[in-house]
Amino acid sequence: MTARSRRRQSGQAVVIVVAIIVALTVLGVMVFDAGLAMSDRRNLQAYADAAALAGARSYGPSSGSAHWVAMQYLGTSLNFSVPTGACSGAGNCPAGTYAVNGYTITFIDSFRYNGIFNYPTVLDVVISHQQPSIFARMLGFSTLTSAASARATTPGPQFNDAAYAVAAVGGDAEINGGGAAFQTVTGPVYAYSSFGANNGPHSTGVPSVQTNYDGTACAPSIPNRLDNGGGGNGLDYHTTDGNPMPQNSTVSPPHPYDNASPIAPNVVYTSAAMARDAQGRWMPGIYNGFSPSGGLMNGGVYKIVNAPNVNLGNITNTVYMPSGVSDPAGGVAIVLDGTDGAIDLTDAHLNGLDDLNASGYGGQRDPMGTHNFVIWGAGSNPYTAGVTIGPHASTDMSGIIYLPRSPYVSDGNSSPQFTGSVFFQSMTVRGGGNGQQVFKWVCGLQAVAGQPYDGGLIR
Repeated sequence: MTARSRRRQSGQAVVIVVAIIVALTVLGVMVFDAGLAMSDRRNLQAYADAAALAGARSYGPSSGSAHWVAMQYLGTSLNFSVPTGACSGAGNCPAGTYAVNGYTITFIDSFRYNGIFNYPTVLDVVISHQQPSIFARMLGFSTLTSAASARATTPGPQFNDAAYAVAAVGGDAEINGGGAAFQTVTGPVYAYSSFGANNGPHSTGVPSVQTNYDGTACAPSIPNRLDNGGGGNGLDYHTTDGNPMPQNSTVSPPHPYDNASPIAPNVVYTSAAMARDAQGRWMPGIYNGFSPSGGLMNGGVYKIVNAPNVNLGNITNTVYMPSGVSDPAGGVAIVLDGTDGAIDLTDAHLNGLDDLNASGYGGQRDPMGTHNFVIWGAGSNPYTAGVTIGPHASTDMSGIIYLPRSPYVSDGNSSPQFTGSVFFQSMTVRGGGNGQQVFKWVCGLQAVAGQPYDGGLIR
């Protein structure tokens, strides 16, 4: 090997060594600054978790209090003071993005259980942070950005009060015709148009105070009322005790449960034989192309799809409890949608109540997941077919019936009983007859969702 060859190889070795040194330097720079960013992110995650948890526990009618509490937690951790920016106090700290001390903080409100409540119950906290790099600036990266997010929800079950014993959200709630038919409603009423009877002898009776299913006045005493969507009421009604009852006009139609569907087990049945247990009782699940009819229903949620008609026949709970009380063997909720035909409740005896405990109750809530509905048919593909009560009906339904796009029609010779809260598009008792249409209120009735151990961090 000549001297010239040795010098050339030596030069190549120097280049390789320099390249290795540069590569190791770049790798070291990246590792060092990446470690700083990872450490910063770990800290941010802990701060976001704590802020989301604290804030979610502070939700109420004013969601600003949740943001204020979360901001206080972050101020302590990130070394800034509140008030800051638009967040000026417990009653005035809106959702949105705040920039403080090099940190960008975002609060986002949303709803657990499909948004049936009048205030948010889920808080997202997102934090991002820019800080100067140490060595990465030599490679043209002058700042490092770290970010973390947390989602938390209020602990325990959520509730939404049932506002009306009877609600016709798009028309009249009336008795139309002769005979001796009449109706009684013991709780508050909503009618987009009018409520009562189209002639005096059938005047609908309502007590001036809300009355429980068992005939006792609710405690504390709460005045009954009639809310109208439009102008004054054009039908005939009276108070059963002769005392005045407030009537309020231009009240917007109520839609409190539009997105509050109970969830059926993900088991699909395509025939009656598949859908019955060993004792011949109907089982919860998804019924495709048909519906339960007659016999006993186990407690739980039943979703019916693609059924040309839904004739429940003389169906009842496995253990049927008196109307207005919870069923310890499990309430029944039937979920309908726009693929279903008309439902006939003429001889149905069903109880959807599986939780009537006060809000402070610490045991298991809503064990069958019915949310205290007995029939539900709203959502993105709402049920629009009719509800039929035939002549000489023995209907006895207990719970919340929520079919706001569906007309209810009852024969004047029928005497159905509904206990709880019913929402229809319109309600009509047709023709003459001697029926007694009874709608009993349940004091303090609520849609219930969740268990006492629910809540806390969910992301």
